[in-house]
Amino acid sequence: MNLDFFILFSSFIVIFCTTVYILAYRGHRQNKSAAGLKYPGMTIIVPVWNEGKTIADTLDSLLKVKERYRGELEIIVIDDHSTDNSYSIIKSYASANANLKCCKKDPMRNRGKSESLNQGIDLAGHDIVGCVDADSYPDPESLNYIAEEFTDPRVGAVTTKLIVKKPKHIVEWFQQVEYIFSNFILMSFDALDSIYITRGPLSLYRKDVMKKINGFLPAGQTPTEDMEITFRIRKAGYSIRGSKKAKVYTSVMKTWKALFWQRMRWNRGTLINLWLHRDIFFDSRYGMLSMFILPTATLMISMVGVIICYLLYTIGSGCITQVQKLYWIISTGYYPDFYQIKEAVIGGDNSFAFHNMMLFFVVMGIYFMVNGFGFHESKERFSMRYILFVALTPVIYNPVIIFFWASAMIMHTSKIAVRWR
Repeated sequence: MNLDFFILFSSFIVIFCTTVYILAYRGHRQNKSAAGLKYPGMTIIVPVWNEGKTIADTLDSLLKVKERYRGELEIIVIDDHSTDNSYSIIKSYASANANLKCCKKDPMRNRGKSESLNQGIDLAGHDIVGCVDADSYPDPESLNYIAEEFTDPRVGAVTTKLIVKKPKHIVEWFQQVEYIFSNFILMSFDALDSIYITRGPLSLYRKDVMKKINGFLPAGQTPTEDMEITFRIRKAGYSIRGSKKAKVYTSVMKTWKALFWQRMRWNRGTLINLWLHRDIFFDSRYGMLSMFILPTATLMISMVGVIICYLLYTIGSGCITQVQKLYWIISTGYYPDFYQIKEAVIGGDNSFAFHNMMLFFVVMGIYFMVNGFGFHESKERFSMRYILFVALTPVIYNPVIIFFWASAMIMHTSKIAVRWR
């Protein structure tokens, strides 16, 4: 009985929070008018370390962005002493393009992406600076769309929608579903002025704001600098926006092992950042972010985990019962009375079980609805394979994500080191 109440409570929390997100999404901001817009000069910083397989494609995509951007654009590539052919590729691009600069990391500065970004900010010649990961590929019109958001002087940073580039492997398709769903969340949080992550593949910042808050924290303090920076931007009095039209394609982990270690870094970084900025919780100065989004986001992870475990338990119990029934029928020709009694006890007239089943269908209906919103926001070509992986995500990928969260918490409390791969 207590378990039934807990499932009811978990389902209520998930339904309530998701309903708030949907209502916010349906009322999100309209597109800004580009008429008479003065496009600011921008500097894009690309931190690189051993990205020889992807950096050429990234630079090609940025050169296409430069051709389409209506303002001035410079590209600064910071190589953190790569041991592969990354630096030679970057130098060849820099020699052929006057607006593309190639810099090797100052050996006296700490290693890591955040230090590369800070060095790029110091070198930037424009008021808006951005980060593009060396395995990401912005849409050619993306900066034009982002420039529209910076017309508001209160905006300190703008982030974008995220799409997996040409998913092929099963694990890549599951991440595609996850990223497309996150685009719905991005627009919902934008409507609530509650974005708390500026996505590494493509986000832009006001240079003076970054100088004011002393740039990104080094990796030794947080492994997820793109989340931590948002809290300090907000504390400095600026808002963070998600562009409705800009998007970036990115490469993702191709194996479950690589995904595991990536999520260990992400999840532990989230725990570290929330602890570093725990003072923001329930502080009314930060509106819905502190009063609703952050508290319920942490609660939602637990509640979704409960529902997933219950779903797996229900499916597993049903499968075991059917296997037992099949075994007895094949081996003896009848089904024993004690199994029938067990089924009657478990599956009898139980109003809570009925309510749980109804809630399950409601949760799944909402799940498919919000994934539909995410697909609409992502503006991607329809694919039956995408629908298949949307259906499989609750029973395969979501349990894996919950396992990753549990593993991250265990590793964090036991101080086990996190590696990149």
